[in-house]
Amino acid sequence: MAEEDLEMMNGVGGEALKGKVVDRNASFGGVNSRVWGLWEIGLACLRRHMTIQHSSVMSDDATFSLLTSMVLVTTHTFLSEYDDDATSNNQSNQVVASTVGDSRPLIRNCVQTCIDLGSMSALLEEVIVAASSRFRKESNSWGRDLSESIKTAPQFLSHIDNRLKQSSTMTTYYLPSNPAASMVLREFSNRSKALTGSSQQVQDYDGSVTWKAVNCSTRRLLPAIIETELLLPHLVPEGILHPRHLYPILDDCEGSVRTSWKSKEKTFENAKRLYGLCWRMTATSTKASKSTALHDLRTAFGEYGRLRGSEIMQQDTDNTNSSSKETEKTVIADLLALKEHLQMLLTVAFRSDDSFTASMRSILDDVCNGSTLSSGGDGGRRTAELLAKHVDARFKDAKAQATPAVMSTLSASVDTSDTNVDHNESFQDKIMTLFRHISSKDVFQAFYKRDLAKRLVTGRSVSSDMERSFLSKLKAECGPAYTSKMEGMFKDMELSQEIMSSYAAYSAGASSQNQNAANSSSKTTDIDVQVLTTGYWPAYPQYKNIILPTELLAHQKNFESYYQSKYKGRRIAWQYSLGNCIVKASFPKQPAGKELNINLCQTLVLLCFQYDDGPDGTGLTIDEIMKKTGIDDRAEVERVLQSLSLGRDGTRVLIKKDVDLTKSSDLPSPTSVSENSSPTKKKIKVRRNVGPHDRFLFNASFTSNQRRIRITNISMKETAQERSETHESVVKDRLYLIDAAVVRIMKARKTIDHRDLIGEVMSQLKFPSSSSDIKKRVESLIEREYMERVEGDRSRYNYLA
Repeated sequence: MAEEDLEMMNGVGGEALKGKVVDRNASFGGVNSRVWGLWEIGLACLRRHMTIQHSSVMSDDATFSLLTSMVLVTTHTFLSEYDDDATSNNQSNQVVASTVGDSRPLIRNCVQTCIDLGSMSALLEEVIVAASSRFRKESNSWGRDLSESIKTAPQFLSHIDNRLKQSSTMTTYYLPSNPAASMVLREFSNRSKALTGSSQQVQDYDGSVTWKAVNCSTRRLLPAIIETELLLPHLVPEGILHPRHLYPILDDCEGSVRTSWKSKEKTFENAKRLYGLCWRMTATSTKASKSTALHDLRTAFGEYGRLRGSEIMQQDTDNTNSSSKETEKTVIADLLALKEHLQMLLTVAFRSDDSFTASMRSILDDVCNGSTLSSGGDGGRRTAELLAKHVDARFKDAKAQATPAVMSTLSASVDTSDTNVDHNESFQDKIMTLFRHISSKDVFQAFYKRDLAKRLVTGRSVSSDMERSFLSKLKAECGPAYTSKMEGMFKDMELSQEIMSSYAAYSAGASSQNQNAANSSSKTTDIDVQVLTTGYWPAYPQYKNIILPTELLAHQKNFESYYQSKYKGRRIAWQYSLGNCIVKASFPKQPAGKELNINLCQTLVLLCFQYDDGPDGTGLTIDEIMKKTGIDDRAEVERVLQSLSLGRDGTRVLIKKDVDLTKSSDLPSPTSVSENSSPTKKKIKVRRNVGPHDRFLFNASFTSNQRRIRITNISMKETAQERSETHESVVKDRLYLIDAAVVRIMKARKTIDHRDLIGEVMSQLKFPSSSSDIKKRVESLIEREYMERVEGDRSRYNYLA
């Protein structure tokens, strides 16, 4: 036989020495000798025979060899395992070969035989071209199905995952993993021409293939082809990453319902699979296209989060002109749910990727500050206001302090205090995570301070410890200056308790003559005074002409005398609008009496009906009530009368008669509109507003199952004017802060360019501001001679000491 065949089989050049023919298992050699075995000789003879060209049956011009045919048949036989339907049903961890049956070992031997015959290059080239053609066609089919919604993106991702697992198993079983195979693949990547395989003999092939140097291992052969031909064409913004396919995956639902992301039970299996594939494509991509897949997914994730956030904030924008009470309750809750949803996506699906963490922070910044809205946003002012109201509602609601698990175990002898503390801490931590993304923290401060003052004065706060805990978190986040006034409120409350203890001792140690004089008119009343520092608390309306009953006047004079003797030089200004009273009232149907928890204005109005319903017994009008009480705020008196006569059942201690409902000669009797009238009589619908001629009477038919009744005044609810005033005060404070920052910078720099001044001021401000706002304040400071423009250069400023 020809020794050239042996040399080629063993990779030896033409200068190799000739050897001897020996048995395959026998081995010996000398210094300059090469020994051939029977196995090598047999392979050489077989290869020489199988490489003889024969005429093709398909065409007289085409020729082929038995070795080429063997490579072709072997390749297509083991690739036919992809045709098995069982591999697409989550059984890809094991190769299920129903098509090839029990011939897998035979196919593996054929692969090894082709390699032994020196056709490794031809075999691998055939595998690459045939597999590429197969998966290219499969990709086109999936593209049509996805575009026509015949199949969904989760089905495609599951199919890709199964294909990759199946390919890893097949390459491990069939193809060798050695340096020779890697050298062949590396040679393919260095070729100037594309791989064609047996495309001239096989008409099913779809084009040629260019092999990349990054995939130089047979373990990555088939997975790399699947990634390039089947996955990559669809892993683009126009494919799987399109909102039509991506958003249901990120919502963790099969449909396209917008609120589905709010559901509690989520696994994010499809999102995890999508991130894994994107990460896989990034890790195996070339340097020029690095991070493309993850970058596209991260961009789509940002757009998704901003869309969901804008849908939440748009609810409040659409309801600003109507009753938005329910909206105010849901906006912050939905934002917290969105933040939790995005956090779960980041942790579970995106494996806490740092780049996705930064993207989530950017999403929450834009959503909380209104940047996602078409109006351009308000710098987070509305979100800050709603967040303060959300905290206020939670801190006033005792039922919300206990989790459902705690409420279900209240009847058992289990200590739930620790559970309540943990639940409250968790709530505060969630609020703080949202608070950190708000730019207008000064707006939150204004509304939260106002609501905190109401809770402390009226005693509506559920827990003082919880209030202080949240205040400490705000202090740690924004500094001591941010919470100094709110901490002053708590100090005032503590000091008030000490003052009242001292006042009790003072009253007890007074002379018997003064004590008897005080008790002669106040023996049935007690008083509790809260001394508030003016600078810490919001401004409240003043009622200078108010007429107090003699019982309260006696207590007021006694306390003023005590306070002036202890704190000389201090002036007391009584805030009657913040006063609260517990009034004992008796009703004909319930002579045992009730305790009414009402404010001072409500108390003065009720005292007008202590003895009769007016001179003629037909009731009192609003003008007559204002004259008797001395309250000159008509709107406040209207709200008081509404709360006493038109409130919920069990609180209507007065009856309102609408004069315009009937003729003067046919006015309804008091019982006709009472809440305890006979069900057989048709009630007359009463107007909700108070007219100038409407009359009010004592409700003699009043009954209630509760001994102590709390009647909340309507004035306790926020008005549009109060909200507007709070925003205006924030705007004024911002102007002062801008002035202070400009003066501070000018004092340090003495002279500065306009652009540098704008940049430094914006970097020092802790709230969103525009260059136009700063420019207006600069003009104001120039008018007040704090600074001046440089002569000859109007873009520079000098500081005037």
